[in-house]
Amino acid sequence: MHLGIYAAFVVGALLSICGISSAIHVDLSSSDAIKLSAKVLAGDMLSHYHGNEPGQIPGNLPYPYYWWECGAMFGSLIDYWLYTGDSAHNDLVTQGMQFQVGPNNDFMPPNQTKTLGNDDQCFWALAAISAAESNFPNPPKDKPQWLALAQAVFNTQAQRWDKSTCGGGLKWQIYTFNNGYTYKNTISNGCYFNLGARLALYTRNDTYADWATAAWNWMSEVGLIDEEYAVFDGSDELKHCASINRVQWSYNVGILLNGAAAMYNYTGGTDTWRRHTSGLLKTTSSTFFRDKVMFEPACELDDTCNTDQLSFKAYLSRWMAATTKLAPFTYGTIKPLLRASAEAAMSHCNGGNNGRTCGLKWSNWGNWDGSNGIGQQMAALEVLQSNLIHATKGPVREEDGGTSQGNPSAGGDGRGNKDVKAGPWSQPAGTGDRVGAGALTAVMAAGVVCGVWWIVC
Repeated sequence: MHLGIYAAFVVGALLSICGISSAIHVDLSSSDAIKLSAKVLAGDMLSHYHGNEPGQIPGNLPYPYYWWECGAMFGSLIDYWLYTGDSAHNDLVTQGMQFQVGPNNDFMPPNQTKTLGNDDQCFWALAAISAAESNFPNPPKDKPQWLALAQAVFNTQAQRWDKSTCGGGLKWQIYTFNNGYTYKNTISNGCYFNLGARLALYTRNDTYADWATAAWNWMSEVGLIDEEYAVFDGSDELKHCASINRVQWSYNVGILLNGAAAMYNYTGGTDTWRRHTSGLLKTTSSTFFRDKVMFEPACELDDTCNTDQLSFKAYLSRWMAATTKLAPFTYGTIKPLLRASAEAAMSHCNGGNNGRTCGLKWSNWGNWDGSNGIGQQMAALEVLQSNLIHATKGPVREEDGGTSQGNPSAGGDGRGNKDVKAGPWSQPAGTGDRVGAGALTAVMAAGVVCGVWWIVC
């Protein structure tokens, strides 16, 4: 091992094991320095996770985190392995993801039913398709495989495509007894679009691409994506989707950007998908960056970001980096934004008891904002390790090295479209039972009386 690399890892071990306080300082021109700091950030992120400890539940995060965010965190750790080559957390990821597949191997565990949304389920599927695309170590042969899990989620959601209102689209929630059932939002439909596009690219199966195109067209026709490629939160079927909640979130535009890039790649670089990818990237750059530094305008400026929203920049970073591999013409725009954002983010990893806790407000250079949590740590990790994208191979496919085994019929038996009787798990989530709850985070306070929109998280 090169002496510099050896020294870096010795320092990282001391920080991690001994708890030595030290702010994160990174030379972004050095891959070794990025990997060292990513190692520390990943460890600090996992300090909030206890699912791999005796007596704990694998794949669950403690209150106040909802179930979906643990799947998102595993996606970050899959990225971490891809970018750094460090397999230290691989067993933890496999254990947690396999534990949460549910009895039908479709990421619908019964104990999450009370607030299980289409977006929640799909975030776990996105981690699974990332595992397949990166050739993340496969589970044992007697366990559900990464590709098959992604296909199962896609198939269950295809059965929920709802033409009875608004001309189509997926609802936010899966079950009728959950708040937000009538809301058709961008993150649920965008996640379905993204998953379909990436499954099409991996398997070369046109059916996935057809569904992805249908999802894109529906979002455009309803107005969730406008002519300038601004991406809005959602609409309510009780209002016939005649009006739009125009709040813009970074993860909504990010998930569409990555999906559009996958479609661009899948179609051989057609003008249509190049235009969509370019348009979304332009919106991303103008709406979610200030002086090239990523921020969340809908909640960051006035300190109203909730637990879910604190993590959104992680996904934008992830999907922007992935976009450069699928649509290489975007690299010249994206890489400088990721670099500037990483520099700013690391300047905020200087707080907390360990002296290196990362905050949310990256654009306030050098001043930790006092916030602390999985979302902030995940965002810092993703934006930092994304600066290694240039040295990383693009996603594999079945025909060129992909090893994950699929099952095109997985999840297609109709189970995903059947409501369940409201049992003890169907009551509104309370403080004592929020561990692993789904995406119900920002419900309207006064309901129909005040006409306040649902905000998905």
